Amino acid sequence: PIAFSIQLENVTSTMIRYSWKPQGGTRDSPYRVRLWGGSREIQRSLNETSTAFENLLSDHEYQISVDVSTCSKNISTSLTVRTAAEVFNGTTRIINEVFIPEYENKSSRAFKEFETKFIEEVFCLGILNQ
Repeated sequence: PIAFSIQLENVTSTMIRYSWKPQGGTRDSPYRVRLWGGSREIQRSLNETSTAFENLLSDHEYQISVDVSTCSKNISTSLTVRTAAEVFNGTTRIINEVFIPEYENKSSRAFKEFETKFIEEVFCLGILNQ
């Protein structure tokens, strides 16, 4: 019988691309690939050994699978994959805090305390604005 395992080729915040390499045996039908997560499910029949699913949700867990018939048996493998989280890059001007030289050293106690306070305040604002 044929055997194979899934190899992740690329995972971004909105796409999962993967391939598989069949070893031994012959297949009796096209490969059936599936992606599902939450209420979404996509199925495809393919003759090639790679595929990509696009327009996915960022930071979301999906199951991907490949199965094929060989010698009148169904052979299947699957994998759980999480898409990458989107990253926001930006700058913030803080006007209600006096700058001290220790803030320039990210290892300093003053910087770490300021960073913790800043994250907590931004997180609380995010929760309040939902």
